[in-house]
Amino acid sequence: MKQNFLLFHTIVELSAIVIAFAVFIVTWNTRKIIDNNYLYFVGMAYVFIGTLDLLHTITYPGLNIIPGTIYYTNQFWIATRFLEALTFIMGFWFLKRKKVLNGDITILTYCLITILLTLSILYWKIFPVCYIAGTGQTAFKITAEYVVIAMLFLAGFLLYSSRNSFSPSVFRLLMLSVFFAILSEFCFTLYVSIFSLPTEIGHYAKLISFFLIYKANVETGFTKPTELIFKDLKDNEEKYRTLTENLPELIFRFDRSFRCLYANYALQQFLSMKQESYTGRKLSHLGLPASFEHLLIKMLITVKQTKLTQETNFDLNEGNYTNSFAIQVIPEYVLEDHKGTYLVICYDITDLRITERRLMELNNTKDKFFSIIAHDLRNPFTSLISFSELIYKNVNRLSPEKIENLAMRMNDSAKQAYILLENLLHWSKMQTGVLKPDLQELDVIELLKEIKHISSSTAIAKGIEIKLEELPAAKIIADKQMMSTILRNIIANAIKFSYANGSIVLKAAERQHEVLFSVMDSGVGIEKQNADLLFKTDSSFSTPGTQNEMGTGLGLRLCREFVEISGGSIWLESEPGLGTTIYFTIPAQDNAVQKDTVVK
Repeated sequence: MKQNFLLFHTIVELSAIVIAFAVFIVTWNTRKIIDNNYLYFVGMAYVFIGTLDLLHTITYPGLNIIPGTIYYTNQFWIATRFLEALTFIMGFWFLKRKKVLNGDITILTYCLITILLTLSILYWKIFPVCYIAGTGQTAFKITAEYVVIAMLFLAGFLLYSSRNSFSPSVFRLLMLSVFFAILSEFCFTLYVSIFSLPTEIGHYAKLISFFLIYKANVETGFTKPTELIFKDLKDNEEKYRTLTENLPELIFRFDRSFRCLYANYALQQFLSMKQESYTGRKLSHLGLPASFEHLLIKMLITVKQTKLTQETNFDLNEGNYTNSFAIQVIPEYVLEDHKGTYLVICYDITDLRITERRLMELNNTKDKFFSIIAHDLRNPFTSLISFSELIYKNVNRLSPEKIENLAMRMNDSAKQAYILLENLLHWSKMQTGVLKPDLQELDVIELLKEIKHISSSTAIAKGIEIKLEELPAAKIIADKQMMSTILRNIIANAIKFSYANGSIVLKAAERQHEVLFSVMDSGVGIEKQNADLLFKTDSSFSTPGTQNEMGTGLGLRLCREFVEISGGSIWLESEPGLGTTIYFTIPAQDNAVQKDTVVK
């Protein structure tokens, strides 16, 4: 019976020792990449726990390897269990430290402790006696077992408190290992003989405890490395994946065949399919808008050939999509197998593009405003300079009546300049949204007479007569400043391209729900291809007048803008050498009232 138990004990202990050494070997070889200080510390300590267990095994009664009258095996058992329980507890102190554990210092410390414990038992013989033949366990031995049990309970509590630092499977294995270690210690508080049943059960529990340590530290480290060695890395990956999923940008990853390996949640909002269906599909099968898809394929091919990051901005106007993207295609190469993936990030810059376009419009408005100032104020100031110079040079030769007439013309030009300046300031406010069109009822005859009076001083200086013909007793609903600017610019354009001593005819005619205005001159006319450029916003076409008068090319474009805002349309008819007629329509009073009623 003793021989059978001795064999059983030796096999169990040697199995536990092999496991302890295996735990140390794996820990030592993965020390540069292991990121859990608890597992690192416990794994390093297990070689010394195994060493003390080996001394416990070879001093067992019956082997006669180390002769003596004292039961060394019980002393080594208590020393080993104290060291093991203390290791479990100390490991949590290192777990909370962010600094990587120093393995060399740990080994030297445990080596010193192991040597001191061995000397205290075998050489100095100062370690308390734990078993007496014929009597059984000493009080120290039983008390020590309960102290070890209490320490293991503390280790279990600390393990539960730090469970978030371990993967669920490793946490369960470690907790079960502590439980069976406690069971083993409790069994060793009950036996009377070292060959008794509680001793046998205690060894079984110890073997299971070591096997669970093996599962947690060795097998898991090989078969499930992401749950043990790279747990923090996995946690970080989950954090970054969550961050990527919540980003508003479209993010893809493609393989070398342009097959989708990953697409974030933003794509599900952009397209109609669910996110799971994107993985494994080729780019051409993702359902992206055709122009968007072709651009991505072109960029991916370029990146694949050049191995350089490609960037571009793209305006998507297709179907229901009106987006602008800043697109990056980034090559990701794996050196080991020379295979690569491609990361595609599409930043939605729609709001930025809208803001850019708005800023461009505001900038163009500013440029237009200053050009209009130069365009519209040149004529009255030219008259002021001409008349004042005429008086200055001929003051002694001019009659009082002539001086009075010239002064009156100068006053008219000054008033015209003031009115023009006031109109331009109102227009600038309207362009910036500060001033809205002030719709009011305007009499067509009064409006044209007033415009004729304003424009006459410039026309007379060139010997041109402005005539009013076929004026209906009609009324329109429009902004007076706008109408004044429209007619003033068209008449100024007609004067510019009319020959001296010519004439300009202003007409108006009632049509269905609108009034048709026309300004006809007998000037140089314009070619058809150039006529198409006069009203285009993105064109600055302008030619000198019959007396080399210079313009900005913006007058008629401003007219088109104001006419369209007023709800009408503008066009011209011209033949080179035969003159030009410009037409525009403005809603009549009855039509404007009807529209206003419908809106209400």
